[in-house]
Amino acid sequence: MDTIHLTQITDLHLGTDASATLGGVPTLASFEAVLQAVADQGRGTDTLLLTGDLASHCQPEAYRLLNSTLNAHQKQAIWLPGNHDDSQLMAANLVNFPPRSVVDLGAWGLLTLDSSQPNKPGGHISDLQLQHVEQGLQTLAGKYILLAMHHSPLPVGCAWLDKQQIDNQQQLQELLSRQGNVRAVITGHVHQQFDGHWGQLPIYSTPSSCVQFKQHSEDFALSEQPPGYRWLDLHSDGTVHTGVEFLRGFAPHPNLDCASY
Repeated sequence: MDTIHLTQITDLHLGTDASATLGGVPTLASFEAVLQAVADQGRGTDTLLLTGDLASHCQPEAYRLLNSTLNAHQKQAIWLPGNHDDSQLMAANLVNFPPRSVVDLGAWGLLTLDSSQPNKPGGHISDLQLQHVEQGLQTLAGKYILLAMHHSPLPVGCAWLDKQQIDNQQQLQELLSRQGNVRAVITGHVHQQFDGHWGQLPIYSTPSSCVQFKQHSEDFALSEQPPGYRWLDLHSDGTVHTGVEFLRGFAPHPNLDCASY
């Protein structure tokens, strides 16, 4: 069977129009630059996995802007919410990209999870979401599974962000480990690359399509790294090949004096 090619883009932080910025970087321009880089890499037909914080403050206009941008670039996309999002507003305004939380990809299945909680930056897996995972694993039984969610379930070595990791990750880990066919977990939120293991499961966090958080920092700080994305190749034997790409020559650069976001 053919290899499945996916591209993860995360933490877009779009605003109501093209003038919106995060840390001095115009978020729509940086997202479109990432889409162009994906195409230049020869992956323009990849399905996109948009793993949360697609808007900066749950604005309906941001989701409509994303919808029109994806249409203009003729993209297929699967999305999930982050702590800056509202899933109901997303579904109402991403009209050409209806919610898909259990996706049959052939030899593989994709399971998306909402790790956000109202009015809090940190991650939590609700009882309803745990039920969704259990049902999704049953639906995708016999397939290799990629799980996508916004928050990390383990520390990434950045003190202020590690306080926001999923606070009940053990329950989720037990569910995934029992199934035996989950091959990888991908997350966003931390605005930086992380490649590690969650127990026996490979786990990957991905840079933002706008600004990056400085790695190994005690408090909030931005990095000089440019916008980025992650590509994933899911092979028919259950193996995963993945890597992170950063844009080259993208300007403007982030404002390193920015004290928050």
